[in-house]
Amino acid sequence: MKNKLNRFIGIFILALATIVLACDEDETVNIIEPEAGFILEQSSASNVLLNFGLPDNPAFTVTWSDAVTGSASYDIEMDISTDFTSPITLGSSSTNSFSISVMDLNSAINSTGTTNFDNLDVYIRALAGGSISNSVAYTVTAYPTEGITITAPSNSDSFVLSIDSVDDVVLDMQWADALPEAIGSVDYVVESALAGTDFATIVNIGSGTDIQSLELTHSDLNAVALGLGLMADTAGDVDIRIRATTTNSNNDVLERVSETVTISITPYSVSFPALYLVGDATTPGWNNNNNNTAIFRNQDVPNNYVYTGYFNAGAFKLLEVLGQWQPQWGTNDGSTLAVNPGGGSDPGTFNVSAAGYYTYDFTVVGEGGSFTVTPFDASSAPLYNTIGVIGQAIGGWGDGDEIELTQDANNPHLWYAFGVNFTNGDEFLIRPNDDWGNGVWRYTGSSELYGQANLAGGGDNFPFTGPTGSYDVWFNDLDGRYVIIPN
Repeated sequence: MKNKLNRFIGIFILALATIVLACDEDETVNIIEPEAGFILEQSSASNVLLNFGLPDNPAFTVTWSDAVTGSASYDIEMDISTDFTSPITLGSSSTNSFSISVMDLNSAINSTGTTNFDNLDVYIRALAGGSISNSVAYTVTAYPTEGITITAPSNSDSFVLSIDSVDDVVLDMQWADALPEAIGSVDYVVESALAGTDFATIVNIGSGTDIQSLELTHSDLNAVALGLGLMADTAGDVDIRIRATTTNSNNDVLERVSETVTISITPYSVSFPALYLVGDATTPGWNNNNNNTAIFRNQDVPNNYVYTGYFNAGAFKLLEVLGQWQPQWGTNDGSTLAVNPGGGSDPGTFNVSAAGYYTYDFTVVGEGGSFTVTPFDASSAPLYNTIGVIGQAIGGWGDGDEIELTQDANNPHLWYAFGVNFTNGDEFLIRPNDDWGNGVWRYTGSSELYGQANLAGGGDNFPFTGPTGSYDVWFNDLDGRYVIIPN
């Protein structure tokens, strides 16, 4: 009995050992080495937002394993389709990784001609000789580098403006832009210039944020045309373009400019009012009828007003009619003009933080417009004892005929005279220090009773082209600007 039990135990142990060995053999058979390959690894960060403010930062880095080619050089390709029908070579690498900058990846995406820059799928692969790896995908938000496309108006479109249709829309500007919302809002400015001048002098037509159209009335477009110097009732060519600016959360700025469209505009005649200073930054203070200083006019641009002179620290506005508070011009945002033509709300003031000489440049467009202010260095400007108007137009060429101008109490370079009688068809000059020897201010071709004179020993006299009558004269010896206003 004992022998039988021992034999059973032995058989059991042998069987158990056989099972264990069998299991070990099966486990060994199931351990399979991976097949050698040329494999691109998918990054865990596959969503890429290209920041135009960091063009040299890496957009992404791809890595791969290569157990088959033995290559020492790899080319990296990109396509926006999975079948790589039009691959673009991004670069090469002598290692098993490759990085590309924000600017270079964005440029590659732009070169595909895509119009979709938001959540665009791009596919990457590596090449080594005749071997091609698998592809990995990234979802990229890129940004366009080309400008906006103007879809209306078209080149050579013509616009004949009418004073009888001042409030009717005459031009509906349209444009297309593919900048994705993820990059930020876009500020658009529609700019104009005389055709062929390469936008040397710009008049802004209008602006807006995240818009792609702008309506202009006859009055709006007429003011632009006259602001560029086009003559009334005469067709002139004007270049139009759109400047787009995007600022992201890091205050990085992306600026793009559209192609130029050239149109023809025939403006109508309109008269722009005289404008006068009022406010504690100016000599008359807040008195609307106190010999208020007249603003000078650009003889080449009818709706452009320029004043260079001394300002106290304080504030001022512009008035159209002495003794009346409206129409009244000012600013509500520090860069654009606002007006109360009467019956509305008065605009805010132009503010002068520190006393000194400044040049204010105002461009009036419709019931708005823009202005700039820049400091002016008057330290080397000559100081004159007297300045006068002399010539047959005011009574004769003798010293006794000269009408002396009054020097402003705060600004020694500003001069004026009221109630000067001018005769139509006669001539005059502006003379310093009651003397012919140091030159006089001479005529430079203005067809109006305002302009910018030239200080010279010889040249043309001013022709007086207005009706015979009484006028106020304002003159600025800093820049030679003058204006003669009927009273």
